[in-house]
Amino acid sequence: MAEYRDLYKDIRETGADLAGVAVDPPKSSEAVRQQLSLPFLILCDTLRQIVKPWGVFNSKEKGGIAEAAVFIVDRDGTFRFVSIDTMSARVPASAILEYLRAGMPELPANPARKSAFPAISNIWRGIGNAIRFHIRSPEE
Repeated sequence: MAEYRDLYKDIRETGADLAGVAVDPPKSSEAVRQQLSLPFLILCDTLRQIVKPWGVFNSKEKGGIAEAAVFIVDRDGTFRFVSIDTMSARVPASAILEYLRAGMPELPANPARKSAFPAISNIWRGIGNAIRFHIRSPEE
């Protein structure tokens, strides 16, 4: 999400807007938004009314999470771009910006992805957040 934070102004200049969607409660989502200094909203889909129909709900992890994904929906409600990514390979935010700037042309079925390996500082931050917010595995 930090990549999108860094390109948010450029994305807005294309006429597009941005929002995140998470299955976490509002307090947790807002903590993430504040921690990462995100200028866009994180919508809380605690009832899974978006992530399930859109095919990005992973019920096997942590009791159910939203998978990393990018959806571009035009003003008519037509899905112009969909990328359901993995934690280690994602479509870069810069590629999304290029796509928006190009007027959302037809895309190949499998857009280029880059490897996304977290920095050591992000791993430690994640561990700290897990401890602070009392995140437990579903079995506990």
